Amino acid sequence: MGGVVDAVGGLLGGGGSSAPAAPDYTGAANATAAGNLKAAQAAAAANRVNQITPYGNLNYAQTGTDDQGNPIWSATQSVAPGLQNAVTNSQNAISGYNYSPFSANVNPLQTSVDPSVTGQEGWDKATNAILQRLTPTMQQQSQQSDQQLANQGIMPGSQAYNQAKQQLAQQQNDLLTQASLGGAQVQNQMYNQALSNAQLGNQANAQSYGQQAGTYGINATTPFTQANSVKSLATPAYINPAQQQTTAGADILGATNASYQNQLANYNAEQARNSQALGGLMGLGGMALLAPTGTFSGMSKLFGGGAPADAGNGLSIFAGGGLV
Repeated sequence: MGGVVDAVGGLLGGGGSSAPAAPDYTGAANATAAGNLKAAQAAAAANRVNQITPYGNLNYAQTGTDDQGNPIWSATQSVAPGLQNAVTNSQNAISGYNYSPFSANVNPLQTSVDPSVTGQEGWDKATNAILQRLTPTMQQQSQQSDQQLANQGIMPGSQAYNQAKQQLAQQQNDLLTQASLGGAQVQNQMYNQALSNAQLGNQANAQSYGQQAGTYGINATTPFTQANSVKSLATPAYINPAQQQTTAGADILGATNASYQNQLANYNAEQARNSQALGGLMGLGGMALLAPTGTFSGMSKLFGGGAPADAGNGLSIFAGGGLV
């Protein structure tokens, strides 16, 4: 019965394949990550497009690596040779700029008018000026009146004399009143003139202040304005080239898992086939053991071809392991 036993032993695993070993998932994951990193680095390098313009250039260069081994890139802008002097001069103007706070050189602001031309003082001053011209005239009138009365034989103390002097006094008093009123008018004119002069002076101060402030502002900002203009000219508007999108590297982890799953499926299918075959052989062997002697004598060649032998229990077996 050695042929059957050998067949059964083979089906039970003695001659079959073993289960596939589990793959190195950690190694596969690391390999996938390394591929993704290489793809990202390649995309970064592809996007470093050097640009050359009539006003300046932009150049990329790898200047080292970081502690993770990733490349470190540097972008360098250079100005066109024709603009280098302008850039240098503007930089020197800014670096040598000496700031000083604004200080205007103007007359003090006039907030009041000369008191000599205002109020009572101004009025008195104007009135006295008129009286200085009027007093000699009034004295001459008095002298002429005395002479005229004497020529007429009108004696001092007489009624005619007193009436004449009273009339002259009234006339001169009217002149003094007019002088006082004239002084008020002159004082008012003087005040208005002084006020106008003060206003004009303040306006002139304001204009002078504004002019000085404007000049200061121009002088203070000119170096920066010019430097900014040069900077704008020396920093051209670079083009925006098409960007290389980052693609994923090879999926080593996915491929490894797929390969393992395929091997495991093949192994499980083989085990299923063996189990079915073993079940068939076991059923056939049971039938042979229970069948009368000679039932399967014609199948001796299928199971080794040996001469039958007595099994001692009324059953015969092939010498080579077959049943009779």
